[in-house]
Amino acid sequence: MAALRLILLLAVVAIDIWAAIAVMLRPGLTGWLGGSYWLFVILALVATVGMTGFFSYYSNPNTHIFGWPIPQVIFQCDTPDSPWLDYVGPTIILAYPMNFFLYLFLPSVVFIILARRRRHEAQKEV
Repeated sequence: MAALRLILLLAVVAIDIWAAIAVMLRPGLTGWLGGSYWLFVILALVATVGMTGFFSYYSNPNTHIFGWPIPQVIFQCDTPDSPWLDYVGPTIILAYPMNFFLYLFLPSVVFIILARRRRHEAQKEV
C-alpha cells in the first residue's frame, strides 16, 4: 500500500512538472497562460502553508492531527486523562512539498490541456 501511495505521489509530481514545462518553457505560450499558472502556483503555496502549518482537527477524541491532506504531526492519547503522545515521522519535513504538489495537481491538469489546445491552434494557423 505504501508503494502504491509513493507511485501516485510521484505521478502527481511528474504531472505538475510537465505542466510547468508545458506552460513556461514553450515558445508562444507565455502571456495570460503563464501569468495564470504563476497565480495558481502562488495560491497552492499559500494553501500549503495554511493547511499544513495551521490547520488541525480531531479525527476522534483521542487523535489530534495537524495538517491536511498529508498530516505534519499526529498526537494520540490512550484515555482522556493520559498524556498526548506524538508521532513525528518523515512527514514533519515532507508534508509541505507533498501537499504543495497535491494542491497544484488539478490546476496543472487544466493548464496542460490549455497549453496543448493553444499549441494545436497555433499549428493550424501556420
